[in-house]
Amino acid sequence: MSVSAFLARLQGKRPAYDTTAEVMQLLDAQYRRIHDSRLPVHLQRTAHLEEALAFQPGLVDARAAAADLALYAEALITAARSNGHGELAENLNDVAESLHEAVSKLAEAAHATVPIPQVPLVHAA
Repeated sequence: MSVSAFLARLQGKRPAYDTTAEVMQLLDAQYRRIHDSRLPVHLQRTAHLEEALAFQPGLVDARAAAADLALYAEALITAARSNGHGELAENLNDVAESLHEAVSKLAEAAHATVPIPQVPLVHAA
């Protein structure tokens, strides 16, 4: 680690890397860390879920997190475009679209947890 990277970390900043190999290594290590630390937590928190309705709060929370990521991607697109990084903005566009789709799919899943309401026959027509 370079001195500037070390100083950046002391200030709570993350360094940017110059090669795709370094970025790949960073992303792989990041995923392993998240997987190893968060998957057991998620499995423990969801182990008790049985009824479909019990899934709803987690789905609503997941949708909120995905929506926040989608908005962050939109902000990154704006920053990339305003700084002349058109290709990066286009890549981020795909990311934002995927995140917005995830938001939509999570909303569908949350709706699917609602029990079918009992509609009186008089109102069913």
